Amino acid sequence: MRRVALAGLGAYLCIVSSIVHRHVIEVGAVLVPWGTALAVAVTYVVVIAAARVAPVGGAWLGMGWGVALTAQQLSPGGSYLVASDWIGYSFIVGSLGAIVLGVLRPNSLVP
Repeated sequence: MRRVALAGLGAYLCIVSSIVHRHVIEVGAVLVPWGTALAVAVTYVVVIAAARVAPVGGAWLGMGWGVALTAQQLSPGGSYLVASDWIGYSFIVGSLGAIVLGVLRPNSLVP
């Protein structure tokens, strides 16, 4: 039951992160995507927390995240949340990298 809940949390995290990742702030003439940085950082923290809930909790969370992202991309007309530009691609690559790093990170709680 915990694994199903973690997969659902991963799907929810993907949807919320997809909404937030488009936020930018203009510093001079440069756009700083603070929403993407926040989405990637929160994804990493939640994956680490999920690994403490279940033995492969981070992987289950990542699976839910991936299913939600795939569902967005396969929807009719494509995704309205994740655009095919540098911000969208950096969100996808950064979040997937955070999930992989969180899953591969050694767990500090060894029984």
